[in-house]
Amino acid sequence: MTVHDMKHAASDSARLEAVGGRLSRVDGPAKITGVAKYAFEQQLEGLTHAVLVGATIAAGKVTAIDTRAAETAPGVLAVLTPDTIMELKGASDWFGNPPALSTYCPLARKVTFSGQHVAAVVAETFEQAVAAAALVKVWYDETPAVVDLSDGKAGDGIPIEAMTKEWGDAQAAFAAAPVRICAAYNTPREFQAAMEPHGLIARWQGDELTIWEPSQWLDGVARTYAEWFGVPFENVRLVSPYIGGGFGSKALALAHSAVAAAAAKMLNRPVKLVLNRPQNFTSYGGRAATRQTVAIGADRDGKIQSIVHRGVNETAIDGMWVEPLGSVTSIMYATPNFSSKQNVVRVNTVVPGAKRAPGENPSAFGIECAIDELAYELGIDPLEIRLINYAEQDPHAKKPWSTRQLREAFAAGAEAFGWAKHSPEPRSMRDGHQLIGSAPRASCLPAAYRPWPRFFRGR
Repeated sequence: MTVHDMKHAASDSARLEAVGGRLSRVDGPAKITGVAKYAFEQQLEGLTHAVLVGATIAAGKVTAIDTRAAETAPGVLAVLTPDTIMELKGASDWFGNPPALSTYCPLARKVTFSGQHVAAVVAETFEQAVAAAALVKVWYDETPAVVDLSDGKAGDGIPIEAMTKEWGDAQAAFAAAPVRICAAYNTPREFQAAMEPHGLIARWQGDELTIWEPSQWLDGVARTYAEWFGVPFENVRLVSPYIGGGFGSKALALAHSAVAAAAAKMLNRPVKLVLNRPQNFTSYGGRAATRQTVAIGADRDGKIQSIVHRGVNETAIDGMWVEPLGSVTSIMYATPNFSSKQNVVRVNTVVPGAKRAPGENPSAFGIECAIDELAYELGIDPLEIRLINYAEQDPHAKKPWSTRQLREAFAAGAEAFGWAKHSPEPRSMRDGHQLIGSAPRASCLPAAYRPWPRFFRGR
């Protein structure tokens, strides 16, 4: 063996030992010992503090804002409203599409959800800003709000044609199938609640902007700031030393970010703005609430003949987010007939956003629960029915997978989990006085569509 071969062998061995091993995160020691200095913990000369004022209604418009008491409070430097904050330019969206509007105001005149930013106070200290923000009085012309997906005012929503996928005749095949199951699956709104709050420090030096902000997408966030303020991309410097949790929510520059950067520009002083915990649930997305129905038709041996899937997710009144509910449903199991369609329903909420496997999470939840329903209906082991309907190739494209080792993964998981000892009857497994639930699960990731299994047990 040559020296070159020995090096490669050692490298391969190290990689094999790393898989499944206990590895230390590079930033772990600094975080757990308190040494880590997060983005908005920087101490800058002349630093000021901004606090947001949120709407107390879910729908309507702001008719008046009285800022006089706040403006004369100790330490206050500015009270910003939709009428007094500087005008920003529209920015490209998350996918780089051109802005829908030429201008952008991060403080709302039209209120579309409770907690929406309608004003902001900037003061010398954080305590002064908090006290002054409580003095801002806002009047509204309130209108009826659409609460959630089940609200009768919501209607059936907007069809999203891009999410439609069909082959064969799924409706007819389902009607003709000897065994049929149909069930509805709902998931609630899910929010990120990172240990490090969302926030930033903004500082202008001429037409150069420096932002200290936790970011999961430095390039995209810097581009947004450049577009908002009409400065070259290279004039924006984004500093993100650590991320104390983000889960998709720290991938964009948001309304509070624009407020801080605009205030810094207007005052020509650095401005720090950090969201408080209640604003955690009204200032950025989280996973949209979803509702889906999965109908499966199969023969007596458990072979799926048809899958009919219908889904809907919530989106905002003034923004669009699609949670692709058919992303896993359409590729996980082999079927000659398939139909998946999706709508979005506008409700009075902040625009949803990416949260840990957007689409794949609720999509996998729906189809995997339905497969369990089918297994129980037929009296077939839940793992066995998944193997019976194993997709040897992409069911729609009819092309082979580049790699798919779900059979092997199920076998390894079943052995490690002790699946052979499980009982298929509901409420039949106990640990003392506690009921134990168990089931195999599979899902996939969108980039390479690599299915991966889970064996679930819960009390």
